[in-house]
Amino acid sequence: MDSDVLYKVILFWLIFFITPGPVWVSVMEATRKLSVPEIIAFFLKVFFPASLFIQSTQAIISVFFIGFVSTFFSQVGLLFYILGGMYITYLAYKTYKSKQSNTLFTLGFVNLAVIMLLSPKIWLLFPSGAAIVNQLTGSTITNALVFASSMMLVLSIMFVVYAAIGKIGTRLLKDNFSYLATGLLLLFAVFLFNEAFTIGFAKA
Repeated sequence: MDSDVLYKVILFWLIFFITPGPVWVSVMEATRKLSVPEIIAFFLKVFFPASLFIQSTQAIISVFFIGFVSTFFSQVGLLFYILGGMYITYLAYKTYKSKQSNTLFTLGFVNLAVIMLLSPKIWLLFPSGAAIVNQLTGSTITNALVFASSMMLVLSIMFVVYAAIGKIGTRLLKDNFSYLATGLLLLFAVFLFNEAFTIGFAKA
């Protein structure tokens, strides 16, 4: 296997996941008041299974159906922007309500999987990831495994980073951190709705 291409795959996902998005904002809000054992339980019961399901599916599709990926995501972008904007707005509302009612924002397997699926990062950079992994010289199965493993490795590292950021943010901002998370989620939603409007206007 070409080590240079493998390096590109890992670097691609590191850059891809290191920037904050709706997934990480939700993770920070869900874990910021949990103890370390509770955060580990959340990672093992919710985050890792949801990530494995979404990212493994993505890896398989990217490797086996690279042509379909490029065509499909260029045609349904408007729908994903609208659905993503609506769901992230709903998450912002849940975050705000949890602050108002003084309850803990909870995130389950289904919620997190939907956030990952509708996150613009997943489907906007889907074709780019597929193009990179297509350069690997191993068998199709090996390529899929390398692709999925590199994603899961970076995801696990970034989970620790963002859980720590959530803890630090809570210590600095106290309970006002929920307002910050709500604001960030609303900004993501506005971005998606704006992109949907731009695409819809261009097609009109």
